[in-house]
Amino acid sequence: MALQVRAIGILQRDLAERTRAARTNRDAQFQARDYLASIVESSGDAIIAKTLDGTVTAWNSAAQRMLGYSADEIIGQPITKLFPSDLLGEEEEILARLRAGGRVVERETRRLHKDGHEVQVLLTVSPIRNAAGEIIGASKILRDIRERKAAEARFSTLQAELIHLSRWNTMGMMASSIAHELNQPLAAMTNYLGALRRVLSSQPQNQKLIGELVEKAAQQGQRAATIIQHVRELVAKGKSERRRDSFPGVIREALQIASVATRQSGIELRFETEKDLPLIALDRVQIQQVIINLVRNAAEAMAGKPVRKLHVGVRRDGDSLRADIADTGPGLPREVADHLFEAFVTTKESGMGLGLSICHQIVIAHGGRMWASPNEPNGTVFSFTLPIESGS
Repeated sequence: MALQVRAIGILQRDLAERTRAARTNRDAQFQARDYLASIVESSGDAIIAKTLDGTVTAWNSAAQRMLGYSADEIIGQPITKLFPSDLLGEEEEILARLRAGGRVVERETRRLHKDGHEVQVLLTVSPIRNAAGEIIGASKILRDIRERKAAEARFSTLQAELIHLSRWNTMGMMASSIAHELNQPLAAMTNYLGALRRVLSSQPQNQKLIGELVEKAAQQGQRAATIIQHVRELVAKGKSERRRDSFPGVIREALQIASVATRQSGIELRFETEKDLPLIALDRVQIQQVIINLVRNAAEAMAGKPVRKLHVGVRRDGDSLRADIADTGPGLPREVADHLFEAFVTTKESGMGLGLSICHQIVIAHGGRMWASPNEPNGTVFSFTLPIESGS
């Protein structure tokens, strides 16, 4: 009997321990759920849950602040109530991805506020699984990116203004050289017309010579017009317009404009390009701005040097076309090389340090990259690439 009583006592203690453990575990689960619910509710991002048929099942305070609906108004409603009409297909696409593999989806998109205006958001979608691991719904996190987008728009506008300013600065520094370049064809045209007047006075019957003089005068006039047109295109302000064009042709044209400065500085300019390179999408004026700026920098770097050579080469580099501008200047100081493409970094006493920064931004905006390296035995090579579109 005593043995039975003892056994019952042990059993009661064991049951009591198990009950206490279960209660402790249940309390811990409740605490964890309350903690997670508190995190969701206090989040600055909108957190929304929905079923696989697109019905809203959860809605936190940030969602109400962002989209205007209270939880009572939206829970039980179709999630597509938040979609602009042109994005209704997006919901089915997201759900299809989740059903297929449960992958997290992240994208920038738009959602409708209760009052009808659109909100730009960064959307992250993750699957909700049951205890068996089956996908039974989805959770959505929406981050308001309107301020970021507005900042990007302001930066884009500022970048365009800086590029425009850089073009004007470049042209201002080259104004005297361009005037000299124009004087050459204009002076030649004047000489040909003077010779024509003398021939008409003394040899009016010499039609062949008269024709040759007229043709030469016309060629010089066309040359002057071409120079003026290139300058107008360079400083024209406007949106970036990318078209399929010849990368070597665009660079060659820029070098013709920049050659005024190189000739006056006694620089030996050599241009080489691989044959049969594909056309690529680029903004002709912006890329020419990059070339002219790099050539002008090289000319200034080589000023006073006994050897002044500038080599410009174009070649294919994997899935890109690459341009190299190599000078024989003194090279770059280490303290400048490490921060070369940052704004307001310069080796010039009177420079603003914006030229290379803007060039770098132009190349990056085209999907390319830009860098500098030593040119042995002395000098610097500036290189940049522009991507070749698939199918080129």
